[in-house]
Amino acid sequence: MSVAFLFPGLASLRAGMLHRLPDTAASATVLAEAEWGHPGGVAQLDTAEALAESEVARHVCLLVAGVAGARALIEDENVLPSAVAGHGLGGFAAALVADLLTFEEALRAVRLRAELLERAEEPVHDIGIRMAQHLATIPRRTHTLPYVAGTSGACLRGDANGVFDDLARSVALPVRWEAMTAALRSTGADRWVELSPGRALTADLTGGGPGAVGPMVRVVSVEERGIAEAADIARGAAGEGVAPVG
Repeated sequence: MSVAFLFPGLASLRAGMLHRLPDTAASATVLAEAEWGHPGGVAQLDTAEALAESEVARHVCLLVAGVAGARALIEDENVLPSAVAGHGLGGFAAALVADLLTFEEALRAVRLRAELLERAEEPVHDIGIRMAQHLATIPRRTHTLPYVAGTSGACLRGDANGVFDDLARSVALPVRWEAMTAALRSTGADRWVELSPGRALTADLTGGGPGAVGPMVRVVSVEERGIAEAADIARGAAGEGVAPVG
């Protein structure tokens, strides 16, 4: 089996998301790291009030949720991805899992993105330029996994600059769903796992109708199934019990 990790965007946010993360050692470690690295901590960021009022809360919560879910699958359930993809802000978690960003670098970048959006002093295309300038200060590393870019729909291998361009452009450009679906298929991944707090990213990817993803691809949401069942499906142990997309 080959597994792609999918990281949702801001539309998937919901109150209490950080309190419903997988109850595993890896997930707890991510929360502890976030508490250390985020001024004021993250414990109260996922309340309905905080999410409604603060762009920073929305951005940080989504990143933490995605990274915690991914590390729980990798470290606690031994589910190793062969590709990653993200919707908008979810791309930062995808880039982290592909070893292009550290958690500290990702937190700093998404906070900056959130602050620029919250101030709303510039058009989003100019914010994208500012993000590109910030990302240019981060060391380029060789990524370990194919990264499917949302803004171009391209599957990037060995192209750190291309990944960072996608992250910067995600603030202003829409996701190219059909191209993204095709690129994910090209990776050969036949199990697509949507990370917390997402439930709808796979529906967006499969919006082309029955068979858009492919008859042999199965998708699962950690938010809906829980970490253990999602891991079983990713490994193929429960694959026959899950209907293919379409």
